[in-house]
Amino acid sequence: MSPEEFLSLLKARPALSDTQRANLARIREIAETFHRAAGTHSEVQALLTTALPEEETIVLESGHQPNFWPYAGVWKKVFLLDFFAQHLAASGRDCIPLFGFADHNLSTAKWLYQNRIPSNSRDGFETIGFSISGKDRWKRFACTEKPKDETWLKELERIRTFYHDRVHARDDAMAQLDQVFDEMARSYALSTNFADLNAFLVSRICNRLLSLQVLFFRYSDVQRAGIFMDESVRLLTERERFNQRYTEIIQEEGLEDISTVSEESVPFWYHCGCGGKVPLSGSHTRPPANERYAGTCPVCREQYELPFAELADRYDRMSPNAVARNLVFSEGLGTALFVSGAGGGLRYGLISDKLAREFRFTVPLTVAWLGRDYYVGPAHRTVLKDLQRSSGLAQDTFYGDAQPLLTQLAATKAELAVKINHLEQSGGGTVVKKDLQKYQGRSLSLDTQLKTASRCFAVTPSFLDLLVSVGLEALLAHWKRALIDAELTNQAFYLIPRAVIHGDARLFNLYQNLNVLGEQAQAGECG
Repeated sequence: MSPEEFLSLLKARPALSDTQRANLARIREIAETFHRAAGTHSEVQALLTTALPEEETIVLESGHQPNFWPYAGVWKKVFLLDFFAQHLAASGRDCIPLFGFADHNLSTAKWLYQNRIPSNSRDGFETIGFSISGKDRWKRFACTEKPKDETWLKELERIRTFYHDRVHARDDAMAQLDQVFDEMARSYALSTNFADLNAFLVSRICNRLLSLQVLFFRYSDVQRAGIFMDESVRLLTERERFNQRYTEIIQEEGLEDISTVSEESVPFWYHCGCGGKVPLSGSHTRPPANERYAGTCPVCREQYELPFAELADRYDRMSPNAVARNLVFSEGLGTALFVSGAGGGLRYGLISDKLAREFRFTVPLTVAWLGRDYYVGPAHRTVLKDLQRSSGLAQDTFYGDAQPLLTQLAATKAELAVKINHLEQSGGGTVVKKDLQKYQGRSLSLDTQLKTASRCFAVTPSFLDLLVSVGLEALLAHWKRALIDAELTNQAFYLIPRAVIHGDARLFNLYQNLNVLGEQAQAGECG
């Protein structure tokens, strides 16, 4: 299916209800609050009209945790929202592209505060970012303080130096790096917590530097505004059936990496005043409206009891789990398209879609871009030069077919092995020892460089490295060209397998070859 054919499916989606239109108007209000705080209000002003959305408005939605410089897949979600919105608008259809930040998630995931960029180090990557104290990891990310000024400035200078030492010959790369660091500095100045720091940066890069027309908002603002309460009540009154089917679907779909839920589980968290998230259990009282939910904060040990009858008064301190979020948001917004990630989001989506159909909630079309980005960045160039030097092979050889490369490397290794063996049998003279050490060093260096290069190219990098390496304009052009030429496959969800090649058309070969060579070197089989 082509993108144009997929767009025709979106245009055929049902009209919005009055409730959904009202919810969208409220989401626009909290999005405006976010963009004013992030300093990106003027860039998206055209999307912030106060008029009530029309019934035929097409809602495009996505979201993610506000990670620190997340990998390219997160930014591709925003790009897809903009891409489909622009094409729908060109055909005369009104649409609202929305991206929500799950800033009320726990701070346990390390990607919230750090990421990786390719490096010529032994591990093949450099960790960038910060750390969070043990006590803060069990708090909501929006309740976690941003790094101290000194810590922030020190890490920014370290990252700047890393790239300055590697791209100093490219004036355009340094100019774009300066732009990026200006946005980082502004995001830090405007934010009051770690979640906002990361979210503001994503908005500023997307809305200002990449000129993507997408509205961002925070899930914590949705919670405080009490939006989607009616949809949440519908779900909670069917809590026991929800839990039963949740577990059954996991088993039916073979989703072993997702935990089943107990009969008592409540698909919503309660937010403690200390910043913790309280898991809730239900009482099985009949009718459901007489239920009482209870839980203990894992951070401060405060105990809570929440009667269902008081839900309206407490709802501003509750948030849904991943699957409940999908159901509640899609129903409340009338979502036509949900842009998912390529990993866990799709697995949870399988559960969400089945439950939504059974509970008569809105089931959006779901699309995910699976193809990765292939490029050569500063660190990639360094490890390739090192590998070329240690192997004696021309760099083009690594871009070619695998078999000739493997044959040439095997010959190089065999030649070194013969020389080493000959010298080992030649006695212990000074000259012999020096030659032996030289060839043993070359053999060891080649194995080391193969492993380093393989690890460097295997890293799923922070978007920062892709942005600096490829450049703003080229990046958008490559993504757009890949999408226009792409074919969407329908396998429960609409998937875009098309990879993006930034530069030499043989980059896929390069990545694949280095992966094979690294595996062989690791296993001691090369040569």
